[in-house]
Amino acid sequence: MVIFYYFTVRMCVTVEECRMAEAAVERHPELAFFLGFMRRFDPSYAYAKKKIQEGAIGTPYMVKAAGIDPEALVEGAIRFAATSGGIFIDMAIHDIDLMRWFLGSDPVEVYAAGATFKHPEFKAAGDDETGAAMYKCANGALGFIHVGRTAAHGYHVETEIVGTEGTLRISPVPEKNLCMIYDNNGAVKECVSGFPERFAESYLLEMQEFINCVETGRKPEVTVYDGTKSTQIGFATTEAWKNGGIVKITY
Repeated sequence: MVIFYYFTVRMCVTVEECRMAEAAVERHPELAFFLGFMRRFDPSYAYAKKKIQEGAIGTPYMVKAAGIDPEALVEGAIRFAATSGGIFIDMAIHDIDLMRWFLGSDPVEVYAAGATFKHPEFKAAGDDETGAAMYKCANGALGFIHVGRTAAHGYHVETEIVGTEGTLRISPVPEKNLCMIYDNNGAVKECVSGFPERFAESYLLEMQEFINCVETGRKPEVTVYDGTKSTQIGFATTEAWKNGGIVKITY
């Protein structure tokens, strides 16, 4: 059996390539297609989704997400900036996917802006070191995404889902483990160093799910169309960031 498996920051480089991927999947309904949105398989994010489905926070109406790479890796980000497609294409796709997943609705409008205060090399490459975007979804829900490349403390990924009856907050401190260090710096929690460390378990769990889908003939819940929509939203966000103003998102 031939198995389709895509594992990238985003499914394709362009929306046109996403449509080609959709067509390839549609031509082979007997095969398994799996898209590597690994955060859906992170135990904390999966637990949050389960609590939403159980009605624990009522109707979710806002997602606030932050994804900031560590300052320790900024030189690599600077070298990549000229060909990254911009900070939102480079860094926001997983947060966009989670926003859609948690809110159960697709964004129809976006406003975005960027800023550079520490590393002018990003501006020189036509990019920014920090970006923020606000989304309005078809059902009226709101999304806020903050991405950046200069977290002094380590790799910072945080997500908050606000509902009519409560709030879920995932990773407000990107802690490495449950050990607290008490020394001349005070009480310190070490932070994870990057996404391979933070999402190591997620990668394993999604591969296990993929294998299970192949063995049982079950289709994965994350689809090729999720990849296309996240890519479309990413490009609309980039347009809003570059040109200013609100951009309507079409699918």
